[in-house]
Amino acid sequence: MCRTRRFTTILIIFILLFSITEFSYGDNNFNIENNVFIIVVNKLTLSDIEKMPNFKNLIEDGSFGLMNVRGISSYRSAESFITINASNKAFANNESSLFHNLNQEYKKIYENRVGHINNEYQVANIHIGRLYNQNKNNKYSPFLGALGDRLHNNGLKTAIFGNSDTDEELIRTSALIPMDSKGLIDFGNLDDVLIEDEYYPYGFRTDYDKILDKIITIKSRASLIVVDTGDLNRLNSYSSFMSDDEFYKKRDMILEGTDIFIGKLLDIIEKEKSLLIVLSPNSGEERIDDSRLSPILLWGKDINRGITISSTTNRPGIISNLDISPTIVNFLNLKIKNMSGNIVNYIEKDNTFNYIESINGRINLMSKVRSKTMLIYGTISILIMLIILALFLFKIKLNNPLGEWLKVILLLLYGVPIIFMISSLFKIDNLVKYVIGLMLLLSLFAYAFKKSSSGRSIYIITYTYFVIIILDILLNGLFTKYSVFSHDPIIGARYFGIGNEMVGLFLAIASLTAGLLYERYNKKIVSILILFISIVLVGHPRLGANVGGTIALISASVYFILELFNKQLNLKNILLIIVVASLTITILGYIDINLNPTPTHLGRTLLSINEKGLGIVKNIIDRKLLMNIRLVGISVWTKVIITNVFIQVIVSYLYENRVNRLMNSGLGKGYLSCIVGSIVGFLVNDSGLILSAISINLITIFILFIIINDEEEIME
Repeated sequence: MCRTRRFTTILIIFILLFSITEFSYGDNNFNIENNVFIIVVNKLTLSDIEKMPNFKNLIEDGSFGLMNVRGISSYRSAESFITINASNKAFANNESSLFHNLNQEYKKIYENRVGHINNEYQVANIHIGRLYNQNKNNKYSPFLGALGDRLHNNGLKTAIFGNSDTDEELIRTSALIPMDSKGLIDFGNLDDVLIEDEYYPYGFRTDYDKILDKIITIKSRASLIVVDTGDLNRLNSYSSFMSDDEFYKKRDMILEGTDIFIGKLLDIIEKEKSLLIVLSPNSGEERIDDSRLSPILLWGKDINRGITISSTTNRPGIISNLDISPTIVNFLNLKIKNMSGNIVNYIEKDNTFNYIESINGRINLMSKVRSKTMLIYGTISILIMLIILALFLFKIKLNNPLGEWLKVILLLLYGVPIIFMISSLFKIDNLVKYVIGLMLLLSLFAYAFKKSSSGRSIYIITYTYFVIIILDILLNGLFTKYSVFSHDPIIGARYFGIGNEMVGLFLAIASLTAGLLYERYNKKIVSILILFISIVLVGHPRLGANVGGTIALISASVYFILELFNKQLNLKNILLIIVVASLTITILGYIDINLNPTPTHLGRTLLSINEKGLGIVKNIIDRKLLMNIRLVGISVWTKVIITNVFIQVIVSYLYENRVNRLMNSGLGKGYLSCIVGSIVGFLVNDSGLILSAISINLITIFILFIIINDEEEIME
């Protein structure tokens, strides 16, 4: 009996010990399938990476690229951080990003402002209400905390460690990345992660050893772990007090410490279960590099060696900050929801770092010279046209060398956009190369036009334009990718397809080409086919992908067809234009949503309208109107349009008979169609002023050339 009791007692003890062990194991070793680590090295530049051997080794084994960091209006603020974790661009600042460890004091403050916290969280944004108030009138209607909500709704946890605090201000914007829509984060430490160090800005630095210990403890429980390295950001705010020598000395020290931390982190994460993202949510250090694109690295499971790309940009080596959250959600095998970006993919490439450095130089150069180049082009166009108008008004004869030179100048002015496009084919990455290249090309074109400035020269240029633009659209920006006439990846309004500058150019060229071919061959079907091809190329989601430009081209095309069949532009036909445009956009939207694995702006907009209602349409219209109003007030293109309209009216009066004959020809039909398309393009595009100005400017140059050439032929 005693032996039985002893056996039963031992058995119960073993069962209890086993149960306790199992319970402890399950509580402290909850194993998740995959981890995502985001290392925020804010204000990092490409030149910094040369001093970071661990980072450079990761580049050789991962995917490297550039990221557009723009928030709703800024490249250097909290907006870039919240945009990563939102469905679209959003407002934020340091005051609306006040995160704290949820001790008794801050938990009480949070619950008093937001409501009771049901689950256990360690970090919260006690100013989350201010963040929502900032975005109340945001025309993009962003869903804040989209990434955090996706994880929390699927039972996954988030963590944040580190800050960018100074001795005067709390800077915890990195916590905007993992928070959910209520500003909550499961694990983390923001209030106690700095260590005193007199050699660092403000006398303290990030305690990487403490953060590494926390990561080791938490990585089996948190799916997303964000680390704010902080020290570079502190150096940026402290740099105005420092000499150059001391600034660079401290920067090298900070970069070394950050790189060592990255190396130690690699020792504790499993590559085949992890995604590591190293990024700078803001653009780089202004004292070193004024580039507004920041470096980004992805390394880990299923990451190929090469360069980054996404369907948002469709440009090798460049992604958007909106692409980060979809990539994380996809890696964690979750469904993407409330996110407008796309998954980051990878293209194999040798000499990855050198390639990214090269395209960064070219993109930044074009971004810097873009507005000034276009300003010079617009200003010169105005001056030359006004000079010619003065010659017309004073009835100065042009059947002489002066007329020949004016024709050469007009041909050169008409062909300048081609010169800009051709220059894109060469590797031009600094201002000296850019100026020299343009001067050489302009001289070459001027020489060619001087040799042949006959009336047919402008027709040949028009046909050449049409072919080059078609090839450019089909070949994903072969002629314009690094041109001032293309879209700017730094602005981020568009990364691929055809931008409004090129639409304005194509609208004029397609209309004139259709008119010229009808005048030459008297075949309606040929001209209609030219216009149909233009609409398809501009509107197709995987080619031009420009909705406003498509509407402008449809309007011009329908008007051209009405002119072909001698129909008047009455209310009935205006309604016809609206119906045809709406039907075409609907068809293109259907193709984009159902046949395109990653819908473009058009498809996503239609899906948003279906999900959120017609309020989205109002926001889009408001945004486009505000952009046009702003441009009208500050842009040289306003003056270009006014000057062109004035010149066309005066020329029509001075050469009434000649202009009337022109308007009754096939060329006149193209001219009038372009005017209609320009008006519609101005109304339906967020930068429609530029589209309209470029289009009208070209056809004015064309008309002036024809009149001067006709005068010479009449005198002969």
